[in-house]
Amino acid sequence: MDCVKVYFCSNPEESVVERRLLRERTFPKLREYCRCTYGVDFRVIDPYEASDPIDWPSQSRRMQMLDDCRRNSLGPFFVGLVGEQYGDACLPEQIEASEFQRLLQACQHVDIRSDILERYYQRDDNVISPSFCFVLSKPRNVQSKNPTESEELCEVKRILQDIATRCVQNGTMTHEAAQKYFCSALENDIRYVYKDHSQEDKARCLCYVHKITNGFSPNKSAQSERLSQLRDHFLPSLVASHEAQVYCTVTECKRQEGYTPEMRLNFAVGLREQLQTDLKRLIDHALSKERAVTDQEDLCCMFSSLYRIERAEVKHVKSYLEGENGTFPFVLTGGPCSGKTVLLAHCANQASVWLKNLDPVIIVQFLDINSTLRQLLKDICQQIASSYKHSFDVCINDILQLKETFSRLLTMSSLFRNPLVLIIDGLDQLPNTDEPLDWTWLPKSTPPNVKVLISISTDRPDIISTLKMYYQDTNLFCELQQVDGKSCIQFLTTLLQGSNRKITSGQQMYVNQALKKCPFLLYVQLLQKQASLWSSDFEVMENSLVQGVHNSIHLMFDHLEQKHSKIIVSKALSYFTLARYGMSTAELTDVLSSDDEVLASLLTAYDSVPLTLRVPEVSVESLLFDLKEFLVPRNILGTQILSWISRRFSLVVRKRYLCSEETCQKIHYVLACYFSGYWANGRAKPLMLDVDSETASSDAPKNINIDRQAPSQPWIFSPPTYMSTSITTSERTHVNRRKLLELPFHLLKSEKMVELVHQMTSQAYLKAMFKAKLSDDLFLWLEKTSQLDTRRNLQLLNVMLRSSACLLKDNPDDLPTVLQAKLLPFLSVLPLLKESVNPERSDGMTVNNGVYTVLSSVPSVPYTHCTLQESEAFPITNAAGSDGGSVVSVLENGAAWVCNEGAFEGFKLPQSSDLHFTSVFSSGNSFLLSTRCGKLLLWDAKANPQEITIQVREKDENIIPGGILVVDDKIIVWLKERNIVIVFVEREEHAELCCSDEISCVSSSDDGYIIYCGQKNGSVMIFDWPNDQILATFICPEEMPIIDLIVSEDTGLITCVDEAGNVFVWNLEIITEPVLMKQNPCRTKGKVLNTVQTEDNLLLICKKQQIQLIDIDQVNVLDQFSPPEEKTLKQALMDEDSHFIIALLDDCPFLLVWNRVTGQCVLSLNTDNSQAIKLLKCGETHLAAITNGSVLIWNMDLIALSASAPKSGKSVEAVVVGLHGESCYSVDGSELVWKWGLSSGVEERFLHHSLVESMSISKDGEYLVTVAKGDIYVWDTNRGENIYRISGSRAFKVLITPKGFSGVALSETGPSRVWKLQSGNVVCSIHTDLKDAIVSPESTFLLGINSGDLLAVSLWTGIACKCFCSPDESEVVAFQSLLDHPDYVVVISAAGALYSWRLTEDTICHQFQLPNLILCQPEVFRLSSDGGYAILSITASTINILDLFNSKLCSVSTKGVVHQPPYVDVSGQYVVYACYSSLECQNVYCDLHEKPMLIVMRMSDGETVGRFYLCKNISTLTVTEDMFVYVGFEDGSVGIYAVNDTEMGNNRWKEIGQSPEILCPLDEPLVRLPLVNPNVIWVDLTSSELS
Repeated sequence: MDCVKVYFCSNPEESVVERRLLRERTFPKLREYCRCTYGVDFRVIDPYEASDPIDWPSQSRRMQMLDDCRRNSLGPFFVGLVGEQYGDACLPEQIEASEFQRLLQACQHVDIRSDILERYYQRDDNVISPSFCFVLSKPRNVQSKNPTESEELCEVKRILQDIATRCVQNGTMTHEAAQKYFCSALENDIRYVYKDHSQEDKARCLCYVHKITNGFSPNKSAQSERLSQLRDHFLPSLVASHEAQVYCTVTECKRQEGYTPEMRLNFAVGLREQLQTDLKRLIDHALSKERAVTDQEDLCCMFSSLYRIERAEVKHVKSYLEGENGTFPFVLTGGPCSGKTVLLAHCANQASVWLKNLDPVIIVQFLDINSTLRQLLKDICQQIASSYKHSFDVCINDILQLKETFSRLLTMSSLFRNPLVLIIDGLDQLPNTDEPLDWTWLPKSTPPNVKVLISISTDRPDIISTLKMYYQDTNLFCELQQVDGKSCIQFLTTLLQGSNRKITSGQQMYVNQALKKCPFLLYVQLLQKQASLWSSDFEVMENSLVQGVHNSIHLMFDHLEQKHSKIIVSKALSYFTLARYGMSTAELTDVLSSDDEVLASLLTAYDSVPLTLRVPEVSVESLLFDLKEFLVPRNILGTQILSWISRRFSLVVRKRYLCSEETCQKIHYVLACYFSGYWANGRAKPLMLDVDSETASSDAPKNINIDRQAPSQPWIFSPPTYMSTSITTSERTHVNRRKLLELPFHLLKSEKMVELVHQMTSQAYLKAMFKAKLSDDLFLWLEKTSQLDTRRNLQLLNVMLRSSACLLKDNPDDLPTVLQAKLLPFLSVLPLLKESVNPERSDGMTVNNGVYTVLSSVPSVPYTHCTLQESEAFPITNAAGSDGGSVVSVLENGAAWVCNEGAFEGFKLPQSSDLHFTSVFSSGNSFLLSTRCGKLLLWDAKANPQEITIQVREKDENIIPGGILVVDDKIIVWLKERNIVIVFVEREEHAELCCSDEISCVSSSDDGYIIYCGQKNGSVMIFDWPNDQILATFICPEEMPIIDLIVSEDTGLITCVDEAGNVFVWNLEIITEPVLMKQNPCRTKGKVLNTVQTEDNLLLICKKQQIQLIDIDQVNVLDQFSPPEEKTLKQALMDEDSHFIIALLDDCPFLLVWNRVTGQCVLSLNTDNSQAIKLLKCGETHLAAITNGSVLIWNMDLIALSASAPKSGKSVEAVVVGLHGESCYSVDGSELVWKWGLSSGVEERFLHHSLVESMSISKDGEYLVTVAKGDIYVWDTNRGENIYRISGSRAFKVLITPKGFSGVALSETGPSRVWKLQSGNVVCSIHTDLKDAIVSPESTFLLGINSGDLLAVSLWTGIACKCFCSPDESEVVAFQSLLDHPDYVVVISAAGALYSWRLTEDTICHQFQLPNLILCQPEVFRLSSDGGYAILSITASTINILDLFNSKLCSVSTKGVVHQPPYVDVSGQYVVYACYSSLECQNVYCDLHEKPMLIVMRMSDGETVGRFYLCKNISTLTVTEDMFVYVGFEDGSVGIYAVNDTEMGNNRWKEIGQSPEILCPLDEPLVRLPLVNPNVIWVDLTSSELS
């Protein structure tokens, strides 16, 4: 992450309490605030954080750290704390030789001993301006304290100060030059910050002054004077000139008590609160501005800055770019560490100068081990398209399409004046696969005005030779030559001068020899690090200088271990190297603090075990400063991290510290725990101390819990609640990209597969990946993780997300509803995905406003659409499938491709480049491929694809296999149109069997030792091949070719099927004497297309016109199935449980699924709108359909579940809802009414004697009233009993009064009747014809339109007692009563006037006059229950709403094209409608754009509350007052959805997440039977009878 980096300056002896409180309380909160609010890290560099003063940084290192904070911090960079103590003066790190000599002379004059000075300061002429340098008597990593040395250092300070004072007095030294002997670190740091920097920098600093009165005895020492000068004069002067932010606090103490610990703690608490407020203010001010995020451009500038030696090859590159006839790419080759990357980066920067008159477009790509060809092409295409304003489909993920797009964009770019310069560095870094290298994506010849530069390491001669073959007509291959020794020497001299160093002539001689042997620039840099440590009296020998880059890196690591401790260095470099993309400094500190071994090494300095403990930031900072020349800052997806400048460092670290796989896994697991946030939020991590460990303190407990202060790691950051922020709601959240990129990688590497799978199925992870625009990475991770035991769960998730990718990329917040729509129905089969659909609330997921599933309707079965790159030009000719779900396809060009479920791209068998395959067969998990040259290739799908055996038949080169059978280690192969069977054992040929006729099929015993061969002449031969015996031969009566043999060793029977479909059963109890037991002649003409045998001894025989199911035991036909009219069958299969038949038809773009028991077609499977040529049943769980250009793979369990899902098969015409929405009822125009439970799906069905025309339900849900062919059926829903069947009504519709006591039977051919619901007795008859009749809310009137007027007919007398006639003399076109105001009716006239009619008083009020241009659509007119809003009309993309409260007419744009006819309903303040997405679908596999979505809109403000993708075609829609939406679909199913709107208090979270109960296909839902005869008869009375 980018970082707010603050240097904390204080006097260490005086500020122990304050610094500890800030470190434990304030800084973690500020860090969390920065990470969660702005996506940046927060670090504080306290130079005195280490417990041992010997580990405190020197003055020069402190200045380096302070300056680094100033340059790189995104906001404030300095905090100073000045108290009552000035601090000890710092010893100068070096003193110029002339000045030191004067000091020594001054010592002699005043008779002061100088030997102690000469012991601690030693002359070094290798410093530019020879100096005496301060030298400690022991290494800095030795932690034992030496009291004598401390006393001597104090003595050195005293002597230097005394002598310097005398020198100033006698004029041999200036006052300014003497200051370095008196200044403390506190004053040095403060004056460095405030003296020589800009006003802007000073505004980023904070300083706090704490004065204490009566706390300390007055002190007139020199230190007090210097403190007063700094605190009371220098800092106030900065405030007066508005150059600094300085805060002063005065603490008054009682003279007797002084400055007590309580006072110190109170001050520390106040300081903590003030500092937190001030830093937050500066951070908010600095980070409120946009920050540019770049990667490749910054990397190019950084690498270019390392170009310090002129290379002759630059002229060749310049000549190539300036030339007009370069029609081929320029290929730069060179060895490791030769400088290819730096040279190309330099050329990229210079290209704009060389071609300045042409304004070139320069695109640079630096590849590393994480690069892939797909991502490379995608990035280049996107950059070219953006630069030249071309269109580019970001959803393209197919490698073949990306190659074509890349070629097209290059051609289009050549048409512009601005030349395109494309530089690809490190082409050899692309993943090395076992397939032959394919570089056809590179342009064979570059278009005019396009220049392509490529670099490749000479370590990959295979790539170089391939490219030379690819570009045979070019001489643009340039090998980067080694740098000459003279240039290396000059470069080394420059580097040493940059660090204010040089070397002696004697040392130079050996350096020159080393550089001649290893003239690499990286070696020069490593040598500089080594030479900068040499003093002038250091004797360099020939063996002192290690040769080679790797040895020099080892030497540098040795020095780092001595300086910083071996445990810190080894662990830091290990974590840094094994991180996927590198690490930031803050992350490295966090991870080191999480490492128990590192933390145990820090406990020796503590008397007691602290509650919180971290590796000091300054320790990590100091280590990285020593490595800064070899680290590259990179911006990965907006996150700044550090990575090695060369992979040579990574190789050395792996060899030195990561020798074992176990060590690597431990490192990866610590990184995984860190990025998962497991030890964050104050959770203490146990620390197990080794009793025998040398680093463990004897007084420390052996098992302790310590809070390592690890930061939180949510998938999506949002500002913490304990700090207010001014950023807007839309900016509040951002993705934790570091976690997304690193966590799955480390879980995989540490083999924590359970955690990895859990992450892959986490909704929060999936949503964050889409928000971060990392959908391609997500799909790759799902494919990779799906290779585990849970493969089908993740494969389905991958398939579903891919099919919705183009939608989710633009609307990641729609992920929860998409997951519910597509996954919820399948959770009974794939329970692992439950967390994806319904995450636990405790996971931090908040329930947003939206539409959620209550009862799901099963969508179409998801499938893997596996494309083959060559299939567009060369169609598939043959295919076979394995039990594990793999499919091998042979193309017309002889290539063989492999497809797997969940993988959307197949891979080509490596041998495809050498062998021309002609056919493929499979058995179990083995595939047998034949070739033109007669070779047979055997590939085991479970083994590594490289593990193959090629069998060569020298006797006959034209071998074409007829099939394969694998039994244990035995492979049985029979040849097409031959009489030969070959038996292999462990892939070695063991036997060859010859039959009497051409072989048509083969079977074997369970152990594979007995082979049964079916022949063309209808005979069967039985072989005992180990004993080379023919056991028996028998001929089936019809003497037609045998196509299938079914051997049952348990019963001793063999079933033979010939090509006409005749079935014969033979007894083989005496295997040498077969006896014909039963036969079943086939009556259907035509040849058998295929046969299928199931485990329950069912035999399916498929012919063009019929499918037969035969019981093998009884040899009789159980059932027969015929294809639809004018269709013929091509192939048929059965599922493993024999519940369903899957049929492939000729000239049909889908597969049909039949229920075997009912014979009903329950499902269709789309075959990508193309004709399938073959079906493959791959084991028990997969079904594959082969088209000309692709392979479609389904999961059989999902097919069975979808086929078993409750649905009538006919379009739902209406849905009515019972009490509290506990159940609903659907009608589809058949004799059945379906009852659906809120959580259980179909509960029962109500049968009628004829087609149901309409239905109604009482308000309490106890009575369901249906109309079928004029008869009225009254059902008791609790008992499922038809209590009344009324005939003679001639009704077409029944209304039930809101109070539920009466019903109104509406008739168009006779009088309408009002009758008692519980008895069926008629109350009255209504002879007035009413259109659009409804019952008033008070159950008093029947309202309806008659002759253009609105009538109110009494339900007690049947007489029209009230009439509404429009005052504008136009007809009434629409009306609706108000539930909240039952005595009011809202009426709209044809003239566009809207009236309110009060029934009780029969008064009319003109409410609104509609404009002429807007007409009311009576069929759409809806009114909210309170009468505040009315929907008037709906067009393709707008809804016209009338706001009656404010007398406003509003036109609201819909979220897409409204479904026609419009499905719309109103409840309360909400309108619910169905429409199609307006987004242009860029994904050919997406089905969401073709299906409607459900939209819920709040009418009060026009805001969309939520939307739900239905995945099916809608046929009806109903909304209840408690905001449940009931949707009927065209396939006869019903879905129920809840509206969640927290702003209006509608929270339906507890209702979410039900899937319908799946019935066994052999069972049917309970059917409630109607009364056989009517028990109530209504008779029409004549007028005389009535009188």
